[in-house]
Amino acid sequence: MASTPSNRLKLTPSNSPYLPYPARSPLRGRAPVEPRLSLKRVVGTTCASPTGFDVVNSSFAYIAGGAVVVVDVNGADYTQRFYRARPTALPVYNTPPLPYSPSTPTPTPKANDSRNRISLRESTFGSHDWSDSPTSGKTWTSRERIKAATCLALSKEGRFLAVGETGYSPRVLIFSLEDNSSDTPLVSISEHAHGVKAVAWSPDSKYLASLGAANDGFLYIWRIDTKTGAAKLFQQNRCTSFIRGMIWVGNNLITLGVRHIKVWRVEEGQSTSPVKQRFIGEASATPQPHQKTLPGRNVLLGNMIEATFSCATAIDDTKAIICSETGDVCLFDDTDRQMKLTHVLESGFVTTCVAIRGNVVHLGGKSGNLATLDLASFVKCSPDCLLTSLGSFAGLFAIGFLEENMVTVDSKRSIYIWGFEEPSGQLDLKSPIPIPGHQDSILGVEALGRPNASGADFYSWSGSGQIILWDGEGKIKCSFQAPLEEACFEDESDLVNQLTLVRATDCGRFFVTGDKLGVVKIIDFSTLECVSSMKAHSSDCQFITTYEDKSKFLIATCGRDRTTQLFHKTAEGQFEHFQTLEFAARVVQVLIPSADRVITCSLDRSLQIHDLVTKDGEPDVMAAIPSKTLPLKVSPSSMTMGVDGKSLFVSLLDRSICLYDLESGKITNTFKCIDESGAESVILDSLTARPATDREPSFLLGISNTDKSIRIYDAQTGTFLDREWGHTEAINGVALVEGNGGKRKVVSVGSDGTIMIWELELQDPSWGSATRDPSPVKDGSAISRPTLRRVLSKAELAEFQRSSPSGGRRSPPRTLTKRRSIYSMSTAASSSRTLVSGLQASPALAIAEDTPTRRPSGDSRCTSPPASPKARVRRRPSLPALNSTKTKSTSNLRGFGSLNMATESACRVLRAYRKKLSSTDPIGQEVLAELDQELRLTAVALGDRATRSKAMSDTMLNGLLDQYSERLVALLDEKLQLNYRPSSDQEPESPKSPKSPRRRTGSSGADSSSGSTTT
Repeated sequence: MASTPSNRLKLTPSNSPYLPYPARSPLRGRAPVEPRLSLKRVVGTTCASPTGFDVVNSSFAYIAGGAVVVVDVNGADYTQRFYRARPTALPVYNTPPLPYSPSTPTPTPKANDSRNRISLRESTFGSHDWSDSPTSGKTWTSRERIKAATCLALSKEGRFLAVGETGYSPRVLIFSLEDNSSDTPLVSISEHAHGVKAVAWSPDSKYLASLGAANDGFLYIWRIDTKTGAAKLFQQNRCTSFIRGMIWVGNNLITLGVRHIKVWRVEEGQSTSPVKQRFIGEASATPQPHQKTLPGRNVLLGNMIEATFSCATAIDDTKAIICSETGDVCLFDDTDRQMKLTHVLESGFVTTCVAIRGNVVHLGGKSGNLATLDLASFVKCSPDCLLTSLGSFAGLFAIGFLEENMVTVDSKRSIYIWGFEEPSGQLDLKSPIPIPGHQDSILGVEALGRPNASGADFYSWSGSGQIILWDGEGKIKCSFQAPLEEACFEDESDLVNQLTLVRATDCGRFFVTGDKLGVVKIIDFSTLECVSSMKAHSSDCQFITTYEDKSKFLIATCGRDRTTQLFHKTAEGQFEHFQTLEFAARVVQVLIPSADRVITCSLDRSLQIHDLVTKDGEPDVMAAIPSKTLPLKVSPSSMTMGVDGKSLFVSLLDRSICLYDLESGKITNTFKCIDESGAESVILDSLTARPATDREPSFLLGISNTDKSIRIYDAQTGTFLDREWGHTEAINGVALVEGNGGKRKVVSVGSDGTIMIWELELQDPSWGSATRDPSPVKDGSAISRPTLRRVLSKAELAEFQRSSPSGGRRSPPRTLTKRRSIYSMSTAASSSRTLVSGLQASPALAIAEDTPTRRPSGDSRCTSPPASPKARVRRRPSLPALNSTKTKSTSNLRGFGSLNMATESACRVLRAYRKKLSSTDPIGQEVLAELDQELRLTAVALGDRATRSKAMSDTMLNGLLDQYSERLVALLDEKLQLNYRPSSDQEPESPKSPKSPRRRTGSSGADSSSGSTTT
């Protein structure tokens, strides 16, 4: 057999079937995720032909999206069971590989197409060996998960259910009906490449026929073990015609379709191999011989060569009724293998289904007609066999008879169970048992808060305007029709208005609807009357949100016209439009998290926050004021409020979710929407967040139309929790319903007209314990935080520069600057007495070489302007005028590199200070004492420089000293005389005040000695 290695997992040439090293995944080999979503109920059907419907005894089955519903009827009651297999589901029994490849292999090898490769289960190793392998799991792509159930068949004794799929890598699944509901099939057959058109059981249930789609063209006959349900291939052939149906007539298989009726002879006594075959699935290493091809022969159609045969049913082992779309009813007779087709009569309508009950044949039509024929007369080819004709049905797609009932599936996707009148046996058309469902595509679903008048848990709506309220078990509580405006456009006459959105208040008092014409209507549920109708948008509404508390009722809508409309309910009970918000791009969604805030996101990659305000004394006058705008990385697809009410989850088109803090506007967390393997990511829509409890984490619920799945993520860390699928078309909404006893249910709706109710179970005893995998990818404490950044500027680095080596009178380095400053002050004070006389005797003054060594100490004391040093703040409050002057001086000194320039700057500061002294503003005595001490220390420093340097002339030094001693000291004396007398009069504790300045002088002088050059 031709083998094409899988592109995901390659076999290692070894004696062991296991890989030498486990394959590493992006999630570091995380264990498989336990299912947390389980399907509990399916509402609606996708059945559109007799191949998707079957009956046996008192049960019938129909397809619904990717699942099959089996209904058991007992009188007026019925129960439902659901059968569905995940793409990664491993069957109980494996199917042995085909003995040879087809003559025309498929051009593109599929992921699990066993005709073009040897899968792990079909290798020469036993299936039980591979089931224990740690690397036996497959990586399924997103398109492999999109599968739909297209056909089904029930075995005649009611033990097995066969389901055929379509989509990427379709399968034929066999389930055991002894289970109530099952996700694990007995057998999974993956031999059809493009889809399965029909499946059919033989009358004795020993054989199962599976027919591929027209692109596939293969017809397989599988031999079934009636005890276990295991299957192996018996015969096969090609059937390239377009097939509409397939039935068994005795041991012969009949296929019918477009200008086609063919009989396939199944040779029951054929032996295919001298080696005993096993059903359990251990493939033998001995190659099997060439199988005999399934023989087939076309039936001569005669004058019906152009007919398209749509349905058929068997009468006995040699006869069958075959109908065409145009209403031809024919008798097929295979007595003595003659294969004769006889045209009996015209039904007069397009025939879509046929069934037999007793001696009466029932024909169903696309237009809703139901005709009955006498079976005995029909077998005799009598054209007078027509008994009655009824036309009270919608359009019949399938029809079947139970032991005491008749079941119909109509064109409105409605299923009805009809009874028979006693004792006449006539069909009772007055009181059928309906199986609930929408009559067309479902466009959305929302949870309904309790308590409410109807007692419903959620509601759904369709484009026709039908709104249905459901309970948690999928039963209809009530329904009503939303009024829709008629579309009247001269240029587009075929445009039909459609209901797009429905939102209800918390208790279901009001329902707000929006349609494709942009009309928003508010319906009072108690009277079902429209209390307000407004033309909100020029095109269809995209989103509607409501907010209601004791004092306010707010409504916000957004449409394709790049606007957001705001409405509120006035004190008189009227709904009023109060503002229109315009944006540069189409608004994706709008939220009203509280009574004072509106949040919108648009396709221009922006998130806008508006504050709702009212006028003083006029609560009915409201307005939305722009508050802030947050940029997004890419365009958003959905958003929802965080569990804390202060953050916002935004789903982006780059397949990621970001968590924004609304106060700071920063991203606090972001993660990719990956699956359990970590290989692929998707775009999430319809986000819903729920807070954490004692036994379960806070989670984020959403849908992905990339792979038609429902996904759950940890809201705090972004960890993938679970994913489930079941809808075959676009998923239009998901809702989280709080059930009885604290159980949560997830409700999803799709364009295929189905509603799926899932039970959510996130409680885990080991949640949050050490048994959880501490993968660093899933750790939100460090990975989710933004990268730390703190770059220091040059000005900030200058404050940490080390001072140059000190000389002479510098104190040794100390740990605390304050201690070093006090020690330097005492040293400077002791030497000042001897240096003052030297200053007066010395005619010259020079700039000493070690004076700049005091600058770093002064800089460290005055670190950042305009704030004062810490030690000085603790001793006294600083004067604003002096602080500003000192800060300016310090900053000026830092800006010059030479001592000459610093001296010039100090002179300018002193001149400016003298001008300030002419004002009448009071000056504190402590500040004046400190200034006096600083000036004296400056004079001491200048004298010290003069004794070691003769660079300055005596005239210059005498001029500087005269100017300093006469003019500045005179001005200070005047200021002291003016300020000392009022302060002494006001403070009676004057005896302590003379000591205070002296004590303060020593203290401040100690501090100022280290920074004397900065004054």
